[in-house]
Amino acid sequence: MTIKPETPSRPDRRRRPWPVRLAASTATIIVVVLAAASPAWAHSRLEHTDPADGATLTAQISTVTLTFNEMVRGQFTTVVVNGPGKVSYSEGHVQVIDDDVRQKVYPLHSGGYTVAWRAISADGHPVEGQFHFTMKLAADQEPTTNPPATQAASAGGGGRSNRLWLWGGAAAVVVVIVALVLGLTRRRAVNAP
Repeated sequence: MTIKPETPSRPDRRRRPWPVRLAASTATIIVVVLAAASPAWAHSRLEHTDPADGATLTAQISTVTLTFNEMVRGQFTTVVVNGPGKVSYSEGHVQVIDDDVRQKVYPLHSGGYTVAWRAISADGHPVEGQFHFTMKLAADQEPTTNPPATQAASAGGGGRSNRLWLWGGAAAVVVVIVALVLGLTRRRAVNAP
């Protein structure tokens, strides 16, 4: 009879519990996808405006037009034209036709104007910005009426980067996954014999 020598026992290498592996894998995938896709996510980009940014106009206009590099969504797209005295000169609702966004304006007086805009890209992400122009009208071309008294409004959201929202959402997902994994791991540890 042949006796086999005893093989030394290996230390017990336990694998991490499946929830921990799942959370680590999910977090890794989220980080890799966000890092790889960030430059590829092309949102709508403002290509030009009429009037142009910084332009000085000597004739009356009835519409401010923004042209984007791609189609934008009409819902939630806004354009606010604020003029002298911080009065809104925007008249009615914005009109979106493919990649053009048009905002009618009341007759403009001489002075500086700020156009604040916010548009929704075709992919659903908001983009925003502002530009300025100046009106210099002859005395006989000045309008005799003023726009209805309204509060000046802002179309933008405070200038925050949309990318911050994206990373914040990803971080929230990771935190929730980690919390779930820790909860499951503790429950298993308590129920273990």
